[in-house]
Amino acid sequence: MITVFIPNNPLLSPNQDGTWTLMADWRVWIDGQYYTIPQGFKTDGASIPRFLWRLCGHPMEAPRLYLAIPHDWFYSGGCPGVTRSYADAVFRDGQICVGVKKTHAYVEWLALRLCGRSHWKNEKKGN
Repeated sequence: MITVFIPNNPLLSPNQDGTWTLMADWRVWIDGQYYTIPQGFKTDGASIPRFLWRLCGHPMEAPRLYLAIPHDWFYSGGCPGVTRSYADAVFRDGQICVGVKKTHAYVEWLALRLCGRSHWKNEKKGN
């Protein structure tokens, strides 16, 4: 299991298109390493299909949102060398670390594995 620690909440500003922008650099600790997600990075939160919201929760709900940000950053190519499977595992295991129910984390992880490939932009096209 990947360990994730979120030392503080990100400073976010909403955009008219439904995304949110980081207003300051934000650091998260993932599996023994700090990652800095840069100011100006945009996220759409957890890309949970609407029909799963009743089961899992709203995509912009904390603490889920706090794991969606690094996940989106990995997917956007913000951290070359990270594979898609690792990014998805960070989202799943990170949610469990911050108190999201395991069943919800695994349902969302499965949805990522089944539907996320088309959004993967990292230069290493990992599985």
